[in-house]
Amino acid sequence: MIIDVHSHIYPKVYMDYLSKKNVLTPNGIIVNNRVYVVNDLLLNLEDKIRDFKNKVKGEDVTIFLSIPPPWTYFLPKDEEVKLTKSCNDELVKIVNDKELRGLATLPLNDVDEAIGEAERAIKELNLDGFILGTGVGNKSIANDEFKPLLSKISSLNKPIFIHPGTLNLGINEGALSTIVSYPFETTFVMSELAISGSLEEYNLKIIIPHGGGFIPYQLGRIDMLYESKRSKFKPSEYLLKSVYYDTVMYDNREFELLVERVGTEKVVFGTDHPFPISKPELFIKIVGSLTKEERDKILYENAKKLFSLA
Repeated sequence: MIIDVHSHIYPKVYMDYLSKKNVLTPNGIIVNNRVYVVNDLLLNLEDKIRDFKNKVKGEDVTIFLSIPPPWTYFLPKDEEVKLTKSCNDELVKIVNDKELRGLATLPLNDVDEAIGEAERAIKELNLDGFILGTGVGNKSIANDEFKPLLSKISSLNKPIFIHPGTLNLGINEGALSTIVSYPFETTFVMSELAISGSLEEYNLKIIIPHGGGFIPYQLGRIDMLYESKRSKFKPSEYLLKSVYYDTVMYDNREFELLVERVGTEKVVFGTDHPFPISKPELFIKIVGSLTKEERDKILYENAKKLFSLA
C-alpha cells in the first residue's frame, strides 16, 4: 500500500480562469517572472491516475490531491477569494474516500476570508487539510498577520502542506527557480516559523516537501539563533516534533541522512506527481533500502495516523 501526500492537479475552473488573465503561455503559467510548468497530466485526472499507478506497479494507492503553485495569490483579493472557493468546490467533486483525498487551498491575501474558507473546507466540504504556499510576494506565512489563520488551522486539527513556489527570494530564473529556490524557500519559512514560536504556540501538523529542503541538515545552525536570543525553546525541538518530511529525494545517502536525523516516524511518502521531476519508482526504490517495518511507516502508516484515516 502507498499513500502519496504530495500529488498535484489543476482544476478545470482554475485553468479556464487563468486563460482569461493573460498568464498562460506555451511554456506554462507565468506569474511575477516565474514559470510554472503545465503538462497534460496536470489537466486530466484519469490519465494522471493511470500514469501514477503504472509507475508504482499496481500498488494499492491513496492520493492526496492539491493544486500546485502559483495558486490564486497573484489575483486581486475579490477574484482570489472567488476562484479559491471554486477550486475547492471542484476538488470536492473529484475526491472520494478511497483512492483520492483532497487538500484545500486558501486565499492568503485576505486572512479573514482565508479563515472562513478554512472552516468551510473542513466542516462543509470535508476536505482533509490544506496546502499553503510559503508566502505572498515578499511576505512569508511566518509573518504575524497570518497568525490568526494558523490559529484557526490548529483549532481544526488538520495537517498543512507548506509548499514553496510563491515567496519572492530573488531566484526566479530558469531551472534554479525550482531546483534551488524551492528547498531554500522551505528552509527559510520553516526556520521563521520555528524561531518565532509559532510551531510551539499553535501545535501545528505540518508536511514539507523535497525532504524538508535544508532543514534536517542545518538544525544546529538554526538553533544558534535560539542561543543568541536566549529563547525558551530550541527551534530544532519543534522542527523535529511538529513537522513531517516527504520523500521527493533523488539520492540514497540524502534519504538515509533524513531518516537518521528525523526518524522514520516523521517521514511520509510523497512524489510531486505529475511534474517532470517526479520519480515515483525511484522514491519507492530508495525507501526500499529500509526494513519492512520502517518502509511501511513511510509508505502509508505515518500518513494514515497524520490524516486520521481508517
